[in-house]
Amino acid sequence: MRYTLKDYQASKTAELIRSLRRATRDLEGDASDYWSVALSAPTGAGKTVIASAVIETLFDGGGEFAEDPLATVLWVTDDPALNEQTKRNMNQASSTLGPSRLKTIDASFDQEIFEPRRVYFLNIQKLARSNPLSRSNTNAREYSLWQTIANTIKANGAHFYVVIDEAHRGMKSESDRATIVSRIINGQDGLNPPAPIVWGISATPERFNQAIARWTVQRTNKMITVPLEAVRGSGLLKDKIVLDNPAAGQVEGDTSFIRAGVEQTLQFEDDWRTYAGEQNEPPVVPAMVVQVPNKPSEAEMSEILGTIFGAWDDLHDYNVVNTFGEHTAISVNGWTIAYMAPQDIQDDPQVRVVLCKDAISTGWDCPRAEVLVSLRPAVEYTYIAQMIGRMVRTPLARKIATNQTLNDVHCYLPRFNKSQVQGIVDRFSEGRSDEPPVEIVVDPVTIERNTDVDPAVFDLLEALPTYVVPGKLYRTQVSRLHSLATLLTGDNIVEGAIAQVKAQLTAVLQAQRERLESDGTFQRDLERVRHLRIERSYALLAAETLEDLPGEASYEVDRDDNNIEDLYRVAKRKLPEGVATNYWDSVISAQGEDDYDPIEAKAITAVLALHSEVVEAVESAAEQAVRSWLREHQRSISKLSDAKKALYEPIKRETRSAEQTELILPTSRTVSDSPQKWGKHVLATEDGQYPLPIKGWELQVLECELKDTDLVAWYRNPVGGTSALRIAYRGSQFDKSMYPDFVMFHNTDAGIRPSIIDPHGFFLADATVKLKGLAQYAEKHGDAYARIDAVAEVKGKLLALDLKSEAVRAELADVDDNEVEAFFQKHAGDYA
Repeated sequence: MRYTLKDYQASKTAELIRSLRRATRDLEGDASDYWSVALSAPTGAGKTVIASAVIETLFDGGGEFAEDPLATVLWVTDDPALNEQTKRNMNQASSTLGPSRLKTIDASFDQEIFEPRRVYFLNIQKLARSNPLSRSNTNAREYSLWQTIANTIKANGAHFYVVIDEAHRGMKSESDRATIVSRIINGQDGLNPPAPIVWGISATPERFNQAIARWTVQRTNKMITVPLEAVRGSGLLKDKIVLDNPAAGQVEGDTSFIRAGVEQTLQFEDDWRTYAGEQNEPPVVPAMVVQVPNKPSEAEMSEILGTIFGAWDDLHDYNVVNTFGEHTAISVNGWTIAYMAPQDIQDDPQVRVVLCKDAISTGWDCPRAEVLVSLRPAVEYTYIAQMIGRMVRTPLARKIATNQTLNDVHCYLPRFNKSQVQGIVDRFSEGRSDEPPVEIVVDPVTIERNTDVDPAVFDLLEALPTYVVPGKLYRTQVSRLHSLATLLTGDNIVEGAIAQVKAQLTAVLQAQRERLESDGTFQRDLERVRHLRIERSYALLAAETLEDLPGEASYEVDRDDNNIEDLYRVAKRKLPEGVATNYWDSVISAQGEDDYDPIEAKAITAVLALHSEVVEAVESAAEQAVRSWLREHQRSISKLSDAKKALYEPIKRETRSAEQTELILPTSRTVSDSPQKWGKHVLATEDGQYPLPIKGWELQVLECELKDTDLVAWYRNPVGGTSALRIAYRGSQFDKSMYPDFVMFHNTDAGIRPSIIDPHGFFLADATVKLKGLAQYAEKHGDAYARIDAVAEVKGKLLALDLKSEAVRAELADVDDNEVEAFFQKHAGDYA
């Protein structure tokens, strides 16, 4: 893959491959053991990237998976444009799925079977009864598409994967007649058998799953779901969608909102230019989408275009395009607005304004389209929500940690009132359809670094020890180390890093070999690898009695070279990134010219790889090397551009235990306004206030802290992201992150010092393990803080538990869930 997969993408890729391989094995054992696999991926999850990684691994192998030279994919949609966009995206994402392997089925297609290691893109209209491709025995065609499908299933069914993209479509109830998709999946008597393995992809797979269950062909069903939380944290989606609508009592103001949209687009352009200059990379060129009624009059279009051109200096006709269903240019009051296919917009930086109607197209993505002005009424909120959902991908496929307003999408809704806007907010927050998991902001305000706060506070905040917890591991630590070495070499931080890795891991394998040799284990295992023991027994045929037969016997034969090669291939999967090959090469070198035996060297390497403790020793050495390099070169890495730093983040998350990282305080962020406003926050509006709706005893804690005359600043710790203070704790199975609510900064005799103040509720299921995680953090990093207090309300009174106290931490280690409240009563002091 050309792209580095996000944690969840790699995890779901591996899960999909295992499911598809299992389906293949089942079908090889029983040709009627049909399978269905559904990938439920929220909008913006990168389903094409996941699919590309799966198909690339099916075809060519990778990591723990061997190649399948018979694998063939038929990719089915109802939209030719979507197929072409998917083809282009796969070609960009994959390092091996080039044009020769990605084939569009067109009018000239005529094959007996689909070739292995190819992806064939089919839009279902080509299988309509009126389409020549669905018929054979004509002068122009030997095989119909139905025959090609049938022949491929008969010849290669266990390795033939039918992918239904946007699988919620084409799955309607067939009370009248079967859909084309159902005929592909279920087969047709006398024409094509059922597709043995079907893989559906959708943000809303319920209809697909219901259809599979309803149809007569019985299948083993596997559901694979990409969690919303994983997509939220991936950096692939914008942080917020900002909605603006007329205030109560105001009449519609279409042209005013269009001008506001232009102004916001130009603001994005200016901010991107500044950011690109700071990072020394090409700027993003933002675009504005204007959603017009289905049948706008010429007067309406003239007013819309007149407002856009009037508000936007130096905008030309060629900077504005339409995606109307008529697929033709429009001419209005002297302006000629060309038609452009949706999939071409993203890559044409000249396009700055896009005119559309109810929607642009399913699967359309244009990450640089960052402003929407919708002139649709609220009753058409579905069209508007769908359009918003197409505009939430981040232009750089990562979050901007500094100017976080660049992580926003702005939507102007002049024909909505407040309650109607709330309908959009509810739709997204509840995930009612296929809306992406993005926060909605109404009444937005921008907060920036508070100029009233002592600059030393910002440095102190960014220096606080914060942790990254492991993602769902999918790569070996060896692969992790190899990726880090490649980055450090490319960024001129460590010279010859890859050569160092090679030497270090080869030395680990040699030490493990010597350990096994010391008790004879290695020699015995090598004999077992070199030789194959065969047991011989007899069956009664012509002999009169069993006693007439020879007794059971066994004997040994030398394994042939192909058998040793098979074991060596296993070794290369267990010791990836050239580790097995490097060791094999070292064995060859040690043999000397006269004793050169490459097969013997492969057998020796296989012996080591077949010992799990040897593989773990290599993994542990690789993990330790990663930690050492990240710690040693953290300062150099922090000086890199954001784009380069982002490449190190997946490597940090591939740890097997929590590791320390850096906190990045943003320079700017968009938040919802609130009647409750507070001073002294490190981020504030122009008037020095921080809007934060807060209640309960969290409110009491904040009010109490703000009364302290020594308080110079405070920080409301966000939940998630690089700007959060993250503290690791052990959950039921994995390391997780907790986010203490407040970091307070006070004047002390030792200067300005930070304190963690965390209101702590007993009612939460993980309250005890989080409290213990905070205590472990205090034990390790307590010297960095003046106070680390967990605050809880006990019998109407706020109590503060001093987690810098060694005695408190020692007793807390043995506290159970039902003992926490009593522990507070015994050890905590009066918070006030």
